[in-house]
Amino acid sequence: MEKILLASLIVFLAVLFTPAKGLSGDTYYARCNLKVVKGSLISWVNWQSTSDIIPVGRKLEVSYNGGKKAQLRDPKTNKEYTLILGASGDQYLKKFVLKRRTSTKKFSSSVKKEIKNAFANIGMTKEQVYIAMGPPAKVRGRKTASMTYDEIMNENLWIYARRRFGKNIGIEFNADTGKVQRTEGIWR
Repeated sequence: MEKILLASLIVFLAVLFTPAKGLSGDTYYARCNLKVVKGSLISWVNWQSTSDIIPVGRKLEVSYNGGKKAQLRDPKTNKEYTLILGASGDQYLKKFVLKRRTSTKKFSSSVKKEIKNAFANIGMTKEQVYIAMGPPAKVRGRKTASMTYDEIMNENLWIYARRRFGKNIGIEFNADTGKVQRTEGIWR
């Protein structure tokens, strides 16, 4: 009987102290510029009208338990954010944060400037646009909430929502080169 109780206690303690599924409390880095609305909200819709940005490469502490939301904390500012992923799963969280820092060192100074300002321009690659502006709200008319990074990168027409009732921003990539060939609605 004592062995059964001891075994039960060990199993109970193991379950109690096993970390939750996902990326809880780990250090990650912003994969792209993250647009913050209403002070602390980051959404898969990625509203472009906001000027509040967490810059690409920023170190973040991530608490995530597999749902449609994650909590981010910026250790530099100690500010906390709620990230609405649009779907459940680590693959959707990875659209926003990664374990390794995203490097922009290999890019030209003009591309680095566009990334810093969160803009896209003719001739930029999909990777550069994604880093600058984050995930689009739609690709070819389909919402990206339940799309992975790789699925988005396979599309050539990205639509960003500027604000709820504002003009959208369209970015068309050349299918052969993967570079921006046309933009519509970009503002300065």
